[in-house]
Amino acid sequence: MAEQLAPIKALLEAPRDHLAGTDMWIKLPLGRTLINEVLAARPPDTPVKDLFMDPDPGNLIHIHLEAAAPVVGSIRRRLTFKPGPAVTFPDQPWLHLDITEGFKFMDKPVIRLLQSTIEKKLPKGIEFSSDYLRIHVPAMLTKAGYQKLVPLIRHLEIRGGDDQIILLFHLKA
Repeated sequence: MAEQLAPIKALLEAPRDHLAGTDMWIKLPLGRTLINEVLAARPPDTPVKDLFMDPDPGNLIHIHLEAAAPVVGSIRRRLTFKPGPAVTFPDQPWLHLDITEGFKFMDKPVIRLLQSTIEKKLPKGIEFSSDYLRIHVPAMLTKAGYQKLVPLIRHLEIRGGDDQIILLFHLKA
């Protein structure tokens, strides 16, 4: 098995060397099952007890969550996200998702009140407010060990689809 992974490892360690001349657009549909398996693999010390995603063909993404919240105890919400504009490198490296519905009457003031606590709990490169979720794509790729891929990405876009999320990206080496 290790021998089969050697070419992939070499590609990830020196992508420019192995992908020189590449200029491609990729449409990558990610099914609900795969995404929910990734979400379930979060660290055990997070306040999130349950988290799963439900894509919508109307370019919306529904996130169902149950979390332990200070003072109020356990909360359950279904938040609806609308993906923002495409990420372009190096100009606009943030993947932005607007929260269009899902918070109850007192949720937004509580989130604003606890904003500094929330920021300390989130990994570097993820911003969450009562209005949006933002992900700094280069920071997340670097944290995952794929820093050398960052300069090759020219465009990254996320869309909600029928039972899947669709990633569109442009790679150029």
